[in-house]
Amino acid sequence: MKATKLILLSLVLVAIAVSSGFAAEKYVKKVDNFIILVDRSGSMDEKYVGTKDKKIVLAKSILERMNAMIPELGYNGGLSLAAYAKQIQALEPFAAASYGASIAKVPTVIGSNPTPLSEGLKALEPALQGASGRNAVIILSDGQENVGTDSLKTAAAMAEKYNVCFHTISFADTVDGNQKLLDDITALKPCGVGVSAAQLADDAAMKKFVKDVFYDDASDPCALDDDGDGVGNCVDKCPDTIKGLAVDSNGCPIPDVVRLMVNFDFDKYNVKPEYHQVLADFAEYMKKQQSFTVVEIAGHTDSVGSDAYNLKLSDRRAKSVRDYLVKNFGLDEKLFSSKGYGESKPIATNDTEAGRAQNRRIEAELKGVYKKK
Repeated sequence: MKATKLILLSLVLVAIAVSSGFAAEKYVKKVDNFIILVDRSGSMDEKYVGTKDKKIVLAKSILERMNAMIPELGYNGGLSLAAYAKQIQALEPFAAASYGASIAKVPTVIGSNPTPLSEGLKALEPALQGASGRNAVIILSDGQENVGTDSLKTAAAMAEKYNVCFHTISFADTVDGNQKLLDDITALKPCGVGVSAAQLADDAAMKKFVKDVFYDDASDPCALDDDGDGVGNCVDKCPDTIKGLAVDSNGCPIPDVVRLMVNFDFDKYNVKPEYHQVLADFAEYMKKQQSFTVVEIAGHTDSVGSDAYNLKLSDRRAKSVRDYLVKNFGLDEKLFSSKGYGESKPIATNDTEAGRAQNRRIEAELKGVYKKK
């Protein structure tokens, strides 16, 4: 009898899992953390075009419907208001029930609040700084009163610094200006998804939006991401990327080029005190890099003197900087190559003292990779 009851219970649980459509093994998540940012400016208190409802009321309704469709795949979810940069829920493990309780706290009475979208975005930074993996910010806004502010600039910086995909749900009444701002924010990275509130009135469109933002089917080969860099195996051209490195759309580390230039006095190759801090910063950056190409330190001179003399002088300048980095900062000399080019590669005229001073130099270029913040 007990065995029969256990079998029946198992069948019920399987039926529930199948009917829900969100069995964890069927899906792989596209993001690790998401924050929804709701615009509560005065214009969101106006009626949404073609309806009798206020934009903020529709926004809350959309969030409630969206919440019911997000599979619980181990995300961290947060919820904030752009007006007064108010946080309703900090980033915490996502569960539909608890997140729904947070959505219930979104006020639908607004008044004449301004639209500080830029400030609302900036207020998300502490949460993103402590988040690891792939991040998504979903903005519900009409784009009004933001044109002319630094909202786009703020979002662009966050997209790169915190590995953020921006998605927008638009309540804009006009295409020019208001909608353009939201479109530009969405387009900051190829992963961005933009829809209108009107489109999401349809359940099928809502399901598609949730899937586009949050997850992929596990049966899709592009949904598999063995190195965890956010780019599916089927298009990943660098399949063994070291964990923590930021990548481009091909899954390859993004180059980070840091250039060094040190100038010298006439006929000298000693490093002047004014460049000590510059070299210290360069050395510190090298130590922090997880991966980079060997640095060539290239020495140069002005045109005063013979070609043969200048070639030797430029070589001494290159070696002088290499030795300084090795001696003072403990860097491995094998990380550097040094070469003198004499007067063959001027960057300024040799007809003036100012120009010649610029040509008496070394140059170095460190090509590393960006790390995810």
